[in-house]
Amino acid sequence: MAKVRGLSLFQKTGLLAFCLFGIISAMASGLAAWTLYNRMTEEYVSKGSAIAASIARGSQEILLARDVSTIQSMVDQYLDIEGVAYVFVVDADRLVVSHTFVPEMPKPLVELKQDKTSRVCQLEVEQIGQVIDICKPVLAGVAGYVHVGMDKGVIMDYFWEAVIKMQTMLFICFWACVGILYLVTRHISRPLHQLTEHARRLEAHDFSATIDIRTNDEMEVLGRAMRSMGRELAMLFSEMESEVNKASGELRDHMAYLSSIIDNLVDGLLVVNPMGQISVVNPAMREFFDLGDESVERVPVGDVFPDEVAGLAAEVRQCARGVLSADIALSRDRTGKAVASPILAGDAAPKCLGGVILVRDITREKELDRLKTDFISTVSHELRTPMTSVLGFSKIIRKKLENSVFPSLADSEEAARPIAQVRNNLDIIVSEAERLTDLINDVLDIARMEAGKVQWRDRRISMADVIAHSRNSTMGLWKNNRLALEVDIQENLPPVFGDFDRLVQVVVNLISNAVKFTETSPIVCRARAGNGMVVVSVEDKGAGIRSQDLRHVFDKFKQAGDTLTSKPAGTGLGLPICRQIVERHGGSIWVESKPGHGSTFTFSIPVARGAKGADGGPRFECPEPEADTGVQLEQLEAPLVLVVDDDPSLTNYLSQVFSDQGFRVKVADNGHDAVVRAQVLKPDLITMDIMMPGMDGNEAIGCLRSSPATRDIPILVLSALTDETERGDMALAKPVDEESLVRSAKALIGRRSVKTGCMLLGTPEKCDLDGLSVLCTGEMIFAGVEDVWDHLDQGFLGVVFIPAEEVENVRLRQLIRVPGISVVILPVYSCQ
Repeated sequence: MAKVRGLSLFQKTGLLAFCLFGIISAMASGLAAWTLYNRMTEEYVSKGSAIAASIARGSQEILLARDVSTIQSMVDQYLDIEGVAYVFVVDADRLVVSHTFVPEMPKPLVELKQDKTSRVCQLEVEQIGQVIDICKPVLAGVAGYVHVGMDKGVIMDYFWEAVIKMQTMLFICFWACVGILYLVTRHISRPLHQLTEHARRLEAHDFSATIDIRTNDEMEVLGRAMRSMGRELAMLFSEMESEVNKASGELRDHMAYLSSIIDNLVDGLLVVNPMGQISVVNPAMREFFDLGDESVERVPVGDVFPDEVAGLAAEVRQCARGVLSADIALSRDRTGKAVASPILAGDAAPKCLGGVILVRDITREKELDRLKTDFISTVSHELRTPMTSVLGFSKIIRKKLENSVFPSLADSEEAARPIAQVRNNLDIIVSEAERLTDLINDVLDIARMEAGKVQWRDRRISMADVIAHSRNSTMGLWKNNRLALEVDIQENLPPVFGDFDRLVQVVVNLISNAVKFTETSPIVCRARAGNGMVVVSVEDKGAGIRSQDLRHVFDKFKQAGDTLTSKPAGTGLGLPICRQIVERHGGSIWVESKPGHGSTFTFSIPVARGAKGADGGPRFECPEPEADTGVQLEQLEAPLVLVVDDDPSLTNYLSQVFSDQGFRVKVADNGHDAVVRAQVLKPDLITMDIMMPGMDGNEAIGCLRSSPATRDIPILVLSALTDETERGDMALAKPVDEESLVRSAKALIGRRSVKTGCMLLGTPEKCDLDGLSVLCTGEMIFAGVEDVWDHLDQGFLGVVFIPAEEVENVRLRQLIRVPGISVVILPVYSCQ
């Protein structure tokens, strides 16, 4: 409570009472004195008039008799009356008959005018002062006049005496009142002082103070209220102090825990304030960047940490984006994963308080990831390569038996039964080998997806094309089962952004499942657009799925039905792979089914950004008929195929396949041998394995592509890894299907025979062709500079030889960027 400054309330009240009392007393005394003065004046006038009338009545005959002595004695006796200043009598002639003046009467009074009526006037008489002169005619002035002078000085004396006495009395009364008031005020103010002192102690948080006022009035009530309030405040402060102490303790414990957690975090922690300065950095972060014990608080991030961390800090403290992440280099050749997020305070209008960056040492994870990748590659190679031989040789054996052996035993009844058993056993071998192949492919496929090792080739695609391709791919399947597949696609279906082959894989899997579990046509494949998504569904009229099995259909190795009593018809990985693919594209997949009413599998893919509807782009075109390729191949004379693989069984299988198709076959068991033999043999096609000892397939392809003599040889990659198509012209994943292998080989050989060649900018007569025969093994055409682009428009692919003197006349930069075109600059004077 603030201390009272200046006069206290009681002092101010006393001073005000003093002033009011003084004014009131002065006015009261003045009024009383004035009233006394008037009353005495009136009394003196009345007394003087009575005296004058008495003298006038008693002196009528005396004046007429002119008995002066009698009149003088009569006049003198009135002089003893209080207030009478003089008395004198004049006759009718205005001669003074007698008077009370000694020794003589003042001259002004002698000359005083006489009236025949009574008159009262005030005069100033020398030696007497102010007087009230009362004139009384005797017998209407016939006998004379009587003047009685009443001394006003007596009145004034009484006046001042009354004033002084009243002031004295009031003064005494005032101080008596002051004393009494002081005592009363002190008695009254004592509780107030107690209350004031108590309030001051409460203000000083001294809640032990007590107050005891027993005045039986409002002060006592106020005192009790203050005492109660003090107790409540004491209790509240005690509780508050207890809560504060408890909260402080909890906060200290929390801070201790937090500090301990931060200090013991395995991950590095960096907190940056809005100015880009370091606020908190934990020991792990110091260890990641070898900061030691150097104090870095309030130091700009860029002065302590590398540019990657400083860039993340600069971006995150702007609070413009969400969570950021990046791989950063740590000290001692380690790799870290940094995750940065802004620090926002408040909900309605969040305030940016900087950002926090967490860094995890992922060196071990990177190493494990590399080991996992190596494991997947090894498993892919070690499983798929022998499966190619097993499945391939099984089919070859079945084919040889069907074409050569079984017909020769057709007439033997004894051989009919063994033939049927052998045919059935071979079918089982092929079927189980294909099933095992599918299982291996699915296992490796989903493992690569979960490891993020799948190369996605995203582009704007039409789901109509995806469905059409899937329909064609599964045509043999649903036709063999005497089923019909109906396609219902909404017009102007917007494009999506995704991997065409992977989405085809999803649709093919759903159609295959529908064919597998239904015997009733039709199977309906629909595609609709809505809410920014393209929704594709495959509906069948099969047995449906029980409700308790619906939630497990997308689990790995889970299939509808009892797998113990009925043999599963697949690997149980198709739908999980579909879910991986769909979710990777930002969509979702689900199933609706009712036992006895079929199932509907549906998935959605987001519409490509900027898509306003069907772009009217080119629809899917079915592959060209194989007959065309075959016709071209028949025009060739035994094309030479160089099979490159380190697995003797596989090379044997591939050699048999190609030999059966009329190809000449040469074999190389490693990359180095393949490069050497290719330069010598100049084969029409090379089948290249990737994982081989010594020089692997990728290195061998690089060497072949760098040599002008072998760069145009088509290379068909046969690898256990499904993403090895970057360097080759085409790739097939092991185990290789014979039909696909032959079709791909014929396509590559046919394309080379048609489109590859050499173009020389000049004429045969002017150019030296001896050296070019080494570089150009195909057809050589001659063209002028102005004809180059016409030949390219007509589909020319191959090597373009440009004499040095013609370089300036050719748009060389554009020419070397054309796919399938190689440019060789010939020395000066090669063409003259």
